[in-house]
Amino acid sequence: MLANDGPALSRAEAYESYNELEMAATQWSATNDLFHYTSAQAAAIILATGKLRLSPYPKTNDLWETEPHSPTLSGPMGDDIDAAFALWEELDRHLRLHTKVGCLTRDFVPAADILNRDVARGWSHLALWSHYGDKYAGVCLRLDQDKLLESFRRHAGPAAFAFHGPVRYLNGQNSASTVSDVDLGQVKEFGADAVALAYAAKNKDPLFFRKHSDWAYESEYRLVLLNQSDDYDYIDIRDAVTGIVLGNKFPEQNLQMVQEALESYPDVEVEQLRFHQRRLFCVPLEGFPPGDRPSFGPTPPAQREGSLAERLLALQNAESKAESARHDAEVLACTPLQQLEEGIRALEAHLRLWPGTKLHPTSDGATAVPEEERQRRPGIPGEKIHYQSGFCCQVAHLPLSSETLVASAALQVLDGERLRLHALVVIEHVHDTGNEQEEFWSDRREVDAPDAPAAVAALMADLATVVHDARAAFDQARGMVDEEPSGKATQSATAD
Repeated sequence: MLANDGPALSRAEAYESYNELEMAATQWSATNDLFHYTSAQAAAIILATGKLRLSPYPKTNDLWETEPHSPTLSGPMGDDIDAAFALWEELDRHLRLHTKVGCLTRDFVPAADILNRDVARGWSHLALWSHYGDKYAGVCLRLDQDKLLESFRRHAGPAAFAFHGPVRYLNGQNSASTVSDVDLGQVKEFGADAVALAYAAKNKDPLFFRKHSDWAYESEYRLVLLNQSDDYDYIDIRDAVTGIVLGNKFPEQNLQMVQEALESYPDVEVEQLRFHQRRLFCVPLEGFPPGDRPSFGPTPPAQREGSLAERLLALQNAESKAESARHDAEVLACTPLQQLEEGIRALEAHLRLWPGTKLHPTSDGATAVPEEERQRRPGIPGEKIHYQSGFCCQVAHLPLSSETLVASAALQVLDGERLRLHALVVIEHVHDTGNEQEEFWSDRREVDAPDAPAAVAALMADLATVVHDARAAFDQARGMVDEEPSGKATQSATAD
């Protein structure tokens, strides 16, 4: 037997775990888009000038890059240690101080249809909006990767190196894992500057495309330029800009500034970030929303008397009692609930034979219970329903699901070990203006627990008969017959 490592997951925890596992198991593909987070003011300058700034390496925020790199020296060095330190300083100037870097964010889409498809999009990084996007009040520029790299290559001269690619994140390093060293004889022959550039070209990946895993949230794609300058550099991005995303806290007073900067980019798509229930969404900008939330007035006072502590204790006691009662009721309902499921699955096998239809898999839920009779949360006045559950199956017309027949059955456990049984058959009509639900038949029965098995068997037999009778009405609704079906279109039966 397997040991139980802990308590079972709650429904919310199970959903949470499923969501995480789904994202981890999905294959993600990089798109041709790259994103750049910045403030509204900086974006206006970038768009107006058409230039993206490359910053000197020492101005980055990672110690792996801001501190000197001392390559291994080979060849006769002699006893002059000071000369070695002087050479390391000279090499560092050419390797690090003359390096400029442009930082962008990669964009990924899932290969499968998952719950949260946008979690790896280039515009959906919470930390990047906070750190670089002016705390959600800035913007995120979208650029075409191929056109950006074309401009970047043109910008680099013959005495410079232009590297680009995604960053790989590591948990730690003792030093950069370079594949070559610096030979002192070559330094003497060709000069420290030429040797440094050759060393950089051979070791570009460990030198420029490795960062600590603390920065992995950036999902960075880099442009690295080595030339003889230690100042900022700029590349033309006018042909590469394809879109701009405004942060969800983007202030209305900055909109005109950005719109004026976009006048030279008539085809650029403008979108805005939206945040709801811990998820980010990107939607087209269709007029600026009001800055203030609407006021809905005060919350009505609690109907139950007492202080906050007393009312909280009463709520907790009600939930504790309800949980205990639910456990006992679930045991009581086990056998009749299994009968319901078996009956629905038998009905499903019958519906599978209907021509020109598609059968949807059996689902659980108490859809057969009328809204006014469904279980309330603990502590709310009214009839106590200790447990409810059920099943339903659906058969839809093909090729379009314009008509759907839904058959469902459910049970509820009441006080005094009594069970209430429900069954329902509806035909759903899909129109351009919305869905219309037509009830064909419903049934409701209350029995003592010992009589439940027989009552469930009778109910499921009646449900199967009604579904058979509903076939004519369903076929007529989907245009499969010409004549009116015999009998009434709506029936109901109640036995208490």
